[in-house]
Amino acid sequence: MLRCDLCNMHRHMRTTIDVPDDLLKRAKPFLADRRMTLRALLIDALQSVIKSPMAPFKLRDASAGAEEGGVSSEAINNAIDEARGPSFPG
Repeated sequence: MLRCDLCNMHRHMRTTIDVPDDLLKRAKPFLADRRMTLRALLIDALQSVIKSPMAPFKLRDASAGAEEGGVSSEAINNAIDEARGPSFPG
């Protein structure tokens, strides 16, 4: 049977993040007003973002005179895809 200490070892992961100085300065009064730690704020924010479904992204129609022989959105997207090349080389 595993000791409880070993079970708790894998519940948390430590990491280092770089936060811009001006953002951290603005966050400190926010955190103090709410009696909240930066760690708690980050956990709440991550949980909120992860559980919220992302709205599907749809490009607007950017056709430029396609009816008169111009360029359609599909032609533009195809040209971009061709210029990028394969996503996964090999």
